[in-house]
Amino acid sequence: MRFEIKFRLSGKKQVLPFNYQYPLSSWIYKLLDKADPQFAAFLHEHGHQLENLKTFKFFTFSNLRFPRQTCKAIPKTDRMEVWARNAWLDVSFQLPATSEKFIVGLFKDQQAEIGDRISQIEMEVESVEVKPVFAFSDNKARIKAQSPVVIGLSQEGKTHETYISPTDPGLQEKYKELFLKNLMDKYHAYCRETHTEPNTFLIGELDFKCLTENPKSRKQTIKAHTKAETEVRGFLFDFEITAPKDLIELGLNAGFGSMNALGFGCGEAIDGD
Repeated sequence: MRFEIKFRLSGKKQVLPFNYQYPLSSWIYKLLDKADPQFAAFLHEHGHQLENLKTFKFFTFSNLRFPRQTCKAIPKTDRMEVWARNAWLDVSFQLPATSEKFIVGLFKDQQAEIGDRISQIEMEVESVEVKPVFAFSDNKARIKAQSPVVIGLSQEGKTHETYISPTDPGLQEKYKELFLKNLMDKYHAYCRETHTEPNTFLIGELDFKCLTENPKSRKQTIKAHTKAETEVRGFLFDFEITAPKDLIELGLNAGFGSMNALGFGCGEAIDGD
Protein backbone atom coordinates (compact mmCIF):
# COMPACT_ATOMS: atom_id res chain seq x y z
CA MET A 1 0.00 0.00 0.00
CA ARG A 2 1.16 3.50 -0.79
CA PHE A 3 0.57 6.85 0.89
CA GLU A 4 1.23 10.41 -0.20
CA ILE A 5 2.34 12.63 2.68
CA LYS A 6 1.94 16.35 2.17
CA PHE A 7 4.11 18.56 4.37
CA ARG A 8 3.59 22.18 5.32
CA LEU A 9 6.66 24.43 5.44
CA SER A 10 7.02 28.03 6.58
CA GLY A 11 7.95 29.39 3.15
CA LYS A 12 11.04 30.99 4.70
CA LYS A 13 14.47 30.04 3.40
CA GLN A 14 15.86 26.83 4.91
CA VAL A 15 18.86 24.70 3.98
CA LEU A 16 18.51 20.97 3.25
CA PRO A 17 21.44 18.61 2.61
CA PHE A 18 21.26 16.57 -0.59
CA ASN A 19 21.96 13.54 1.61
CA TYR A 20 18.54 13.62 3.26
CA GLN A 21 17.38 10.05 2.62
CA TYR A 22 18.99 8.55 5.72
CA PRO A 23 17.49 11.26 8.00
CA LEU A 24 14.08 10.66 6.40
CA SER A 25 14.41 6.94 7.03
CA SER A 26 15.34 7.63 10.66
CA TRP A 27 12.25 9.82 11.04
CA ILE A 28 9.99 7.03 9.74
CA TYR A 29 11.58 4.53 12.14
CA LYS A 30 11.02 6.91 15.05
CA LEU A 31 7.33 7.21 14.21
CA LEU A 32 7.05 3.44 13.94
CA ASP A 33 8.79 3.05 17.28
CA LYS A 34 6.43 5.52 18.95
CA ALA A 35 3.36 3.73 17.57
CA ASP A 36 4.51 0.11 17.77
CA PRO A 37 7.94 -0.44 19.38
CA GLN A 38 7.91 -4.19 18.71
CA PHE A 39 7.21 -3.76 15.00
CA ALA A 40 9.83 -1.01 14.68
CA ALA A 41 12.45 -3.10 16.49
CA PHE A 42 11.64 -6.08 14.28
CA LEU A 43 12.13 -4.01 11.10
CA HIS A 44 15.26 -2.24 12.33
CA GLU A 45 17.06 -5.24 13.80
CA HIS A 46 15.82 -8.19 11.76
CA GLY A 47 13.37 -7.48 8.96
CA HIS A 48 12.02 -10.34 6.87
CA GLN A 49 14.64 -13.06 6.53
CA LEU A 50 15.55 -15.70 4.02
CA GLU A 51 16.99 -18.96 5.30
CA ASN A 52 20.48 -17.60 4.58
CA LEU A 53 19.66 -14.71 7.02
CA LYS A 54 19.53 -12.08 4.25
CA THR A 55 16.95 -9.52 5.38
CA PHE A 56 14.50 -7.08 3.80
CA LYS A 57 12.56 -4.29 5.55
CA PHE A 58 9.63 -4.13 3.07
CA PHE A 59 9.05 -0.41 2.95
CA THR A 60 10.48 2.39 0.88
CA PHE A 61 9.89 6.03 0.02
CA SER A 62 10.36 8.46 -2.83
CA ASN A 63 12.53 11.53 -3.15
CA LEU A 64 11.06 14.65 -1.59
CA ARG A 65 9.16 16.76 -4.11
CA PHE A 66 8.89 20.56 -3.96
CA PRO A 67 6.93 22.97 -6.17
CA ARG A 68 8.90 24.34 -9.10
CA GLN A 69 11.18 27.30 -8.41
CA THR A 70 11.05 26.84 -4.64
CA CYS A 71 14.49 25.25 -4.19
CA LYS A 72 17.94 25.51 -5.71
CA ALA A 73 21.38 24.00 -5.22
CA ILE A 74 23.93 26.05 -3.32
CA PRO A 75 27.08 26.14 -5.51
CA LYS A 76 30.12 24.18 -4.33
CA THR A 77 28.23 22.58 -1.44
CA ASP A 78 26.18 19.46 -0.74
CA ARG A 79 23.16 21.61 0.21
CA MET A 80 20.10 23.20 -1.32
CA GLU A 81 18.08 26.23 -0.34
CA VAL A 82 14.36 25.56 0.11
CA TRP A 83 11.70 28.23 0.45
CA ALA A 84 8.66 26.12 -0.43
CA ARG A 85 5.38 26.18 1.47
CA ASN A 86 4.70 22.51 0.73
CA ALA A 87 6.57 19.29 0.00
CA TRP A 88 5.39 15.78 -0.89
CA LEU A 89 6.67 12.30 -0.14
CA ASP A 90 5.37 8.88 -1.19
CA VAL A 91 5.84 6.07 1.33
CA SER A 92 4.92 2.46 0.55
CA PHE A 93 4.69 -0.66 2.71
CA GLN A 94 4.14 -4.35 2.02
CA LEU A 95 1.39 -4.68 4.62
CA PRO A 96 -2.20 -6.02 4.60
CA ALA A 97 -5.02 -3.60 3.78
CA THR A 98 -6.14 -3.77 7.42
CA SER A 99 -3.02 -1.74 8.33
CA GLU A 100 -4.22 1.32 6.39
CA LYS A 101 -5.65 3.20 9.39
CA PHE A 102 -2.56 2.40 11.45
CA ILE A 103 -0.25 3.94 8.84
CA VAL A 104 -2.43 7.04 8.35
CA GLY A 105 -2.50 7.56 12.12
CA LEU A 106 1.25 7.03 12.27
CA PHE A 107 2.00 10.11 10.16
CA LYS A 108 -0.99 12.33 10.91
CA ASP A 109 -0.09 15.73 12.46
CA GLN A 110 3.56 14.77 12.95
CA GLN A 111 6.50 17.14 12.76
CA ALA A 112 9.76 16.41 10.98
CA GLU A 113 13.19 17.99 11.25
CA ILE A 114 15.15 16.53 8.36
CA GLY A 115 18.86 17.07 7.83
CA ASP A 116 22.20 16.56 9.52
CA ARG A 117 24.28 18.24 12.21
CA ILE A 118 25.02 21.14 9.85
CA SER A 119 21.57 22.10 8.56
CA GLN A 120 17.96 20.93 8.68
CA ILE A 121 14.53 21.89 7.42
CA GLU A 122 11.40 21.82 9.56
CA MET A 123 8.14 20.43 8.17
CA GLU A 124 4.72 19.51 9.54
CA VAL A 125 2.49 16.79 8.11
CA GLU A 126 -0.54 18.51 6.59
CA SER A 127 -2.29 15.45 5.15
CA VAL A 128 -1.88 11.72 4.53
CA GLU A 129 -3.70 10.20 1.57
CA VAL A 130 -3.94 6.61 0.45
CA LYS A 131 -2.86 6.40 -3.17
CA PRO A 132 -4.86 4.31 -5.68
CA VAL A 133 -4.00 0.69 -6.28
CA PHE A 134 -1.37 0.30 -8.97
CA ALA A 135 -2.77 -0.16 -12.48
CA PHE A 136 -0.99 -2.68 -14.68
CA SER A 137 -1.68 -5.89 -16.58
CA ASP A 138 -1.37 -9.26 -14.87
CA ASN A 139 2.24 -9.88 -15.82
CA LYS A 140 3.76 -6.69 -17.19
CA ALA A 141 4.22 -3.13 -15.93
CA ARG A 142 6.07 0.04 -16.79
CA ILE A 143 7.65 1.61 -13.73
CA LYS A 144 9.19 5.03 -13.07
CA ALA A 145 11.84 5.11 -10.36
CA GLN A 146 10.89 7.82 -7.84
CA SER A 147 14.14 7.35 -5.96
CA PRO A 148 17.44 5.85 -7.17
CA VAL A 149 17.55 2.09 -7.77
CA VAL A 150 20.64 0.51 -6.21
CA ILE A 151 22.20 -2.65 -7.62
CA GLY A 152 25.60 -3.69 -6.28
CA LEU A 153 28.08 -6.00 -7.98
CA SER A 154 30.51 -7.88 -5.71
CA GLN A 155 34.01 -8.18 -7.12
CA GLU A 156 36.84 -10.41 -5.97
CA GLY A 157 39.41 -8.58 -3.88
CA LYS A 158 37.14 -5.64 -3.11
CA THR A 159 35.49 -5.11 0.27
CA HIS A 160 32.74 -2.87 -1.15
CA GLU A 161 30.26 -3.52 -3.92
CA THR A 162 30.48 -1.65 -7.21
CA TYR A 163 27.19 0.10 -7.95
CA ILE A 164 26.20 -0.39 -11.55
CA SER A 165 23.79 1.15 -14.06
CA PRO A 166 21.31 -0.83 -16.19
CA THR A 167 23.06 0.58 -19.26
CA ASP A 168 26.70 -0.04 -18.28
CA PRO A 169 28.47 -1.55 -21.34
CA GLY A 170 28.78 -5.30 -20.96
CA LEU A 171 26.80 -5.43 -17.72
CA GLN A 172 23.21 -5.18 -18.92
CA GLU A 173 22.53 -8.92 -18.53
CA LYS A 174 24.24 -9.02 -15.14
CA TYR A 175 22.18 -6.04 -14.00
CA LYS A 176 18.97 -7.76 -15.09
CA GLU A 177 19.99 -10.97 -13.31
CA LEU A 178 20.75 -9.17 -10.03
CA PHE A 179 17.62 -6.99 -10.27
CA LEU A 180 15.32 -9.98 -10.76
CA LYS A 181 17.09 -12.16 -8.18
CA ASN A 182 16.64 -9.41 -5.59
CA LEU A 183 12.91 -9.36 -6.32
CA MET A 184 12.68 -13.14 -6.08
CA ASP A 185 14.56 -13.11 -2.78
CA LYS A 186 12.13 -10.54 -1.39
CA TYR A 187 9.21 -12.71 -2.45
CA HIS A 188 10.57 -15.82 -0.75
CA ALA A 189 11.43 -13.88 2.41
CA TYR A 190 7.89 -12.48 2.55
CA CYS A 191 6.32 -15.91 2.05
CA ARG A 192 8.57 -17.37 4.74
CA GLU A 193 7.65 -14.65 7.22
CA THR A 194 3.91 -14.84 6.51
CA HIS A 195 3.89 -18.66 6.40
CA THR A 196 2.62 -18.57 2.83
CA GLU A 197 3.44 -21.29 0.34
CA PRO A 198 5.42 -19.55 -2.43
CA ASN A 199 4.47 -20.03 -6.04
CA THR A 200 7.15 -21.51 -8.26
CA PHE A 201 8.67 -18.91 -10.56
CA LEU A 202 11.59 -19.58 -12.86
CA ILE A 203 14.04 -16.73 -13.35
CA GLY A 204 13.76 -17.32 -17.11
CA GLU A 205 10.06 -16.43 -16.98
CA LEU A 206 10.90 -12.95 -15.71
CA ASP A 207 12.26 -10.04 -17.70
CA PHE A 208 13.58 -6.54 -17.06
CA LYS A 209 14.13 -3.85 -19.66
CA CYS A 210 15.49 -0.36 -19.03
CA LEU A 211 13.52 2.22 -21.02
CA THR A 212 15.78 5.20 -20.33
CA GLU A 213 18.75 5.71 -22.65
CA ASN A 214 20.90 7.57 -20.12
CA PRO A 215 19.81 6.88 -16.52
CA LYS A 216 20.61 9.69 -14.09
CA SER A 217 23.22 8.78 -11.51
CA ARG A 218 22.43 9.83 -7.94
CA LYS A 219 24.90 9.47 -5.08
CA GLN A 220 23.84 9.51 -1.44
CA THR A 221 26.12 9.61 1.58
CA ILE A 222 24.61 7.58 4.40
CA LYS A 223 25.29 8.97 7.91
CA ALA A 224 27.04 11.96 6.34
CA HIS A 225 29.62 13.85 8.42
CA THR A 226 30.06 10.99 10.87
CA LYS A 227 32.73 8.31 11.22
CA ALA A 228 30.24 5.75 9.91
CA GLU A 229 29.50 7.56 6.63
CA THR A 230 29.36 5.49 3.46
CA GLU A 231 28.53 6.33 -0.15
CA VAL A 232 25.81 4.63 -2.16
CA ARG A 233 25.10 5.21 -5.84
CA GLY A 234 21.79 4.51 -7.54
CA PHE A 235 20.19 5.41 -10.85
CA LEU A 236 16.90 6.99 -11.88
CA PHE A 237 15.19 5.51 -14.94
CA ASP A 238 11.98 4.06 -16.34
CA PHE A 239 11.80 0.32 -16.87
CA GLU A 240 9.50 -2.46 -17.97
CA ILE A 241 9.19 -5.60 -15.90
CA THR A 242 7.59 -8.88 -16.91
CA ALA A 243 6.69 -11.04 -13.92
CA PRO A 244 3.71 -12.52 -12.08
CA LYS A 245 1.47 -9.88 -10.52
CA ASP A 246 2.46 -10.84 -6.96
CA LEU A 247 6.10 -10.08 -7.66
CA ILE A 248 5.40 -6.74 -9.35
CA GLU A 249 3.15 -5.63 -6.48
CA LEU A 250 5.80 -6.61 -3.97
CA GLY A 251 8.40 -4.52 -5.80
CA LEU A 252 6.05 -1.53 -5.92
CA ASN A 253 5.22 -1.85 -2.21
CA ALA A 254 8.63 -2.79 -0.83
CA GLY A 255 11.00 -1.31 -3.42
CA PHE A 256 13.21 -2.53 -6.26
CA GLY A 257 16.90 -3.24 -5.81
CA SER A 258 18.73 -2.82 -2.51
CA MET A 259 18.54 -0.54 0.54
CA ASN A 260 14.84 0.21 0.12
CA ALA A 261 14.25 1.26 3.74
CA LEU A 262 16.87 3.97 3.21
CA GLY A 263 14.74 5.46 0.45
CA PHE A 264 16.09 3.66 -2.60
CA GLY A 265 14.15 1.82 -5.31
CA CYS A 266 10.75 3.43 -4.84
CA GLY A 267 8.81 2.93 -8.08
CA GLU A 268 5.44 3.93 -9.48
CA ALA A 269 3.47 2.23 -12.25
CA ILE A 270 3.06 4.51 -15.27
CA ASP A 271 0.96 4.46 -18.42
CA GLY A 272 2.49 2.17 -21.00
CA ASP A 273 1.06 4.05 -23.99
